[in-house]
This record gives sequence, C-alpha cells and structure tokens, in this order.
Amino acid sequence: MKPLLLSWGSFQLFAYPLLMGIAWGLAYRLSDYFRVRLQIQIKSFPILFWGALVLSWIGAKLMFLLVSGGELQATYLSSGNFWLGGGFVFYGGLILGAAWLVFLGLGLKHFELKQLYFILPALTLGHAIGRVGCFLAGCCYGTQCNLAWAVKMHGHMLHPVQLYESALLLMVSLVLWKLVVAKNITYAWLTYLGGYGAIRFITEEYRGDIVRGFYGPLSTSQWVSVAMMIIAITLAVRSRKEL
Repeated sequence: MKPLLLSWGSFQLFAYPLLMGIAWGLAYRLSDYFRVRLQIQIKSFPILFWGALVLSWIGAKLMFLLVSGGELQATYLSSGNFWLGGGFVFYGGLILGAAWLVFLGLGLKHFELKQLYFILPALTLGHAIGRVGCFLAGCCYGTQCNLAWAVKMHGHMLHPVQLYESALLLMVSLVLWKLVVAKNITYAWLTYLGGYGAIRFITEEYRGDIVRGFYGPLSTSQWVSVAMMIIAITLAVRSRKEL
C-alpha cells in the first residue's frame, strides 16, 4: 500500500488519481485505435468518450453513496473533496456510462449499439489499471489471509483482491483484443458480460471492506454481476437459435 508515490516540497503525487488518469487516457487511445481500424462509423467519438467519462464518474460516486449508509453518506457529502477524491463503485459508473451510450445510440442515432464492442478491450484494460490504483491506495481491500502472497494492509495480512481482479481483467482484455480484431461481435459481448460478471462475483467473496452494501446473501456488486451473467446467457441462447 503506497497511496503517496512522490512528495517533493509542496508537490505530492498520489497513486490513485495517477493510475485513474493513465487508465482513462489509455482507454481513449485504444478505443480510438480500434474504431479507426475496424472502420466503425460514429458521429462524434469525443462526445461518446467524454460523456461516458463524466457520467461514469458521477454514477460511481452515486452508487458509493447508495451503499455507504446514512451516517457515512452525510460524512461524504459534507466533504468538499468527495466528488473529486476517492470513493467509487465501478458498477455505478458502468451503469450510468452505459445509459449515456444507449442514449447516443438509440436516442440520437449516433451509432449502432452492437458496434460498441470495439471499446471492450480498452474498458477491461483501463479497469485493470484502475484496480492497481486501488491496491496502492489501500481501498477495496481483501479479507484476512495467511497465504504466502498475503499483503499487509490496514494492520492485517489480507488477500490482495485488487490484484486478483486486475490480473483476471488483463487476461479478459487480451481475449477481447483477439475477438475484436476478428470482428466477432457476439463473442466479444458474451466474454465481457459473462467473464467480468463471474470475476466480480467471485472476487467479492474475498473483499473485506464494509462499504459495499448487502441485500440478502449477496453484495450490491454481486447482484449486478448476476444480472450481467444472466444477460450473457440469454445472448448466448439467442445466438445459438439464430445459427
């Protein structure tokens, strides 16, 4: 855990915002690369990307507030740094960012929604980098662990669950890269929805932070993961019927 990477006089370089910036910058370049390579027609890629960034940021913050509980919500909202500082839930960002893309695609007819498969390698790669930022910042930490690769964090030996997820996301990103290059639209969507849904469902079992929210036996993110896997299974069944 190393939230502060560099301190030089009044200048301080924090790990989490640095990694987040790298993740979004790389995601922009990689998405644009695939868009051009695959000759996908979009009226305005910058509007798509920057709108998704802003709304994903807001969505991640809103879901963080939702699962935090009443007392913590008041604490975060009273902090002037909350909206620009830490405290995100990825699925909240994914949901609101996806809503923006649906609005552009279905509402404004900027593109066909299924063609957005070209962003999936960048989405997973950027997410993997972001999880390294979580690890360095000490957020989204794991449960206690006595395995050889346990890390000391917050005074305990814990599962490096952030790095588990980062490594798995990197592998999914590589698979998606090949599928996107091959223009295999259906399998690209199935791989992301089913693959990340399964990854997040499992890694949530090793999360130790309490600011996640539980509804019945599952956390908020696990319920969203279940929904993603159900969508993937539905798409898989539908695609087999069309063959």
